[in-house]
Amino acid sequence: MKKYRMPIILLILFTFSFTLIMPATVAMAASPLNTLTQTSSANPKNSSSSFNLLNVLIGMLLGNLLGKNNISENPNVNIKPVPLQETDSKSATSASAKGDAIIATAKTYMGVPYVFGGESPTSGLDCSSFTQLVMKKNGITLPRTAAEQYSQGTPIDKENLEIGDLVFFTTYKPGASHVGFYMGNQQFIHASSAAKQVTISSLDETYYTEHYIGSRRYIK
Repeated sequence: MKKYRMPIILLILFTFSFTLIMPATVAMAASPLNTLTQTSSANPKNSSSSFNLLNVLIGMLLGNLLGKNNISENPNVNIKPVPLQETDSKSATSASAKGDAIIATAKTYMGVPYVFGGESPTSGLDCSSFTQLVMKKNGITLPRTAAEQYSQGTPIDKENLEIGDLVFFTTYKPGASHVGFYMGNQQFIHASSAAKQVTISSLDETYYTEHYIGSRRYIK
């Protein structure tokens, strides 16, 4: 507003210069106010119109100056925020890519022997050391046991499973005692004691349907 203070003052001085500053003889010849006064005596309706026109012109000029000033003082007026849907879409794409990467890593261990308590990708893995190893390869840290892995992460409903989520089952003891990676299409990859190796099974199989207890998501 400070940058327009002087032009506004000059405008006001100019408006009144005809009647307050200029010599009487010049004012008689050129003063708009005098002209308007004479016109008012002859035709009051024309006088009112002239003054209204003068007020409109001054108001338009002041409004233009003040409008420019408001824009300069509010630089964010024309900034458009990134649509939330676009952000969500990018996040979903990133999560999907991570899930695919996790399954791709898990498949490299197909056929590795199942060994209870085993932690070696060559001599043998159990279910939770398998999921821990695969996640570590993809930059995600998991605790060691199935029960610990089940106690963390984000709970996910079975109908909302996504590729890379962990699926848990209760087997030889109460609570989460077996775990694998959901692959989509009701399939999951896991180190299976029954198959004696890392293999792929279906959530629709009777045994896994009856022993399923929940899922957890670690992908962010």
